[in-house]
Amino acid sequence: MNNEKTMNVKSIVMTAFFAAIIFLGIQAFRIPMPATVGTPFLHFGHIFVMLAILMLGAKRSTIAGVLGLVIFDILNGYMHSIPNVFVSTIIKCLLVGAIFAILKKKANGDLKKEYTFAVICAAIYGITNIVVDFIWSVLELVITGSTMQAAIAAEITSIPATMINAVFTVIGIAVLYTPVKFAYSRVVR
Repeated sequence: MNNEKTMNVKSIVMTAFFAAIIFLGIQAFRIPMPATVGTPFLHFGHIFVMLAILMLGAKRSTIAGVLGLVIFDILNGYMHSIPNVFVSTIIKCLLVGAIFAILKKKANGDLKKEYTFAVICAAIYGITNIVVDFIWSVLELVITGSTMQAAIAAEITSIPATMINAVFTVIGIAVLYTPVKFAYSRVVR
């Protein structure tokens, strides 16, 4: 029973840690990028959400991702973005977390395969982010009075910013997965 409580406390602490690091990954480092729709910027937030997915799994990373990103939005005047961030983070974390869990089982302890699957999942995360953000932004523009054609055209011009963040996320996971996995495994023993 005592060991079970210890694991539960560690689980909560690691989820809170990832929420904090996701927040700090955006708060401490962001470079604004031009876009027709929204106010995108290059940041470490998606990299840390992806690391949370890989370390914590689908459910706990969803909690960490939503908390970290929504707290950033609240504290930085992006209240209008919260519904999009909330929904898209849930979709990305649950989808990519489930895919990685399946692929990790297939790796069967092979660290090179697991690393490759982590990078592939980062690409899936990035693609999912592009698709969900595109659909959300188009619908948001249409709801606020734009025509479908104008909304699609406006959002197409904003896709490069989302694509840059997706590529940045893949590169970040390629560099950070192995050392973070090593550190995480030592902490949660």
